[in-house]
Amino acid sequence: MKHKKYHLIYFFSLLFFILSLLSTTTAQTSYLDSLDGKFALQFQISHNFTLEDFQGATFSGKYHIGRREALRLGISTTTSIWNGEGRKDFFDPDTTTIEKREGNSFNIDIKFQYIRYLVSNEEISFYCGTGPTIYFENRETIEDGRSNGRDYLGIGINIIAGVEWMFNKNMSLSAEYGMRFIFITYEETTTYSDYKLTNSSDYFLISADEINFGISVYF
Repeated sequence: MKHKKYHLIYFFSLLFFILSLLSTTTAQTSYLDSLDGKFALQFQISHNFTLEDFQGATFSGKYHIGRREALRLGISTTTSIWNGEGRKDFFDPDTTTIEKREGNSFNIDIKFQYIRYLVSNEEISFYCGTGPTIYFENRETIEDGRSNGRDYLGIGINIIAGVEWMFNKNMSLSAEYGMRFIFITYEETTTYSDYKLTNSSDYFLISADEINFGISVYF
């Protein structure tokens, strides 16, 4: 348990250090002066120029708490249920058995960021930000009298950097990079008719997001 505690201390120490650097940065007069107190919904522009979820989130919204600061929240969730059959053919003796399979899964991914606009002019600004991220997934399957359950829990921080262009008083385009540093705890439990097997592991994951091209609509 001690190593988990040290990982969390490292995560949040890095988070507070980055926030302290961002809070000391100043910017020039720009379109950002008019966004104080405004809320924006964000959508990702796909390769064929259609709108999709931004930063992989079912919902992504941003609120400007100041002329150079904003808070952003992204929430993604997926639920699925499935059932089917599996067939086993034996050669000796020549028999066939049909196995029923069913299962369900649920996951939720939450990203929260404090965003600071660093360099800007009348229409374009460069920004970066950071914040905590939480990921949880549960998956359960039943097959051939055996049940299997898997749980993932991840806690960490995410860092973003991007450029925003305010091409309209209520809309902007952005291009953004992102990275995530996350500590994941994994546990798997398989239950048979006469015994139960449990496996668990912890690991540290660093992942980079693809470039997000997005549009923000301000209210």
